[in-house]
Amino acid sequence: MTTRILAAPALVFGILVALAFPVHAQTAPRQLVIHVDSPDAEVMTEALHNAANVIETERKAGETVAIEIVANGPGSSIFISELTPVADAVRNLHTTYPDVVMSLCQISFAHTEAATKKTLTVMPEARLVPSGAVRIMDLEQQHWAYLKP
Repeated sequence: MTTRILAAPALVFGILVALAFPVHAQTAPRQLVIHVDSPDAEVMTEALHNAANVIETERKAGETVAIEIVANGPGSSIFISELTPVADAVRNLHTTYPDVVMSLCQISFAHTEAATKKTLTVMPEARLVPSGAVRIMDLEQQHWAYLKP
């Protein structure tokens, strides 16, 4: 009986420690969402460079990182084949770091098509998401860090 009485506090203490320091928090990769909402080629280039620099910095430290670039509003042109001023840089980033997710706001894409009165093409490296703003909110709720170049 004495052993059970002594074991119970130790078990409770062990559970509390496990809850305070969950293993997945220590081993999970870091996560970064990069927000592009500017049509400026320099801003777009900076976003792509930020992604590569973060990946390389984390690799040197023996860590991994998940990165998603989300484009909306005027920045949506970064992932539109007919409009992007940085097509080669987008392709190079995707080739070098294929795990970087590139997301284009479907609302912004539709507005851009309407404004240009043309059928436009999303670059094959990117994907459409229903709303860029909602995608960013979802990622931030999952504790992704936010960067806006």
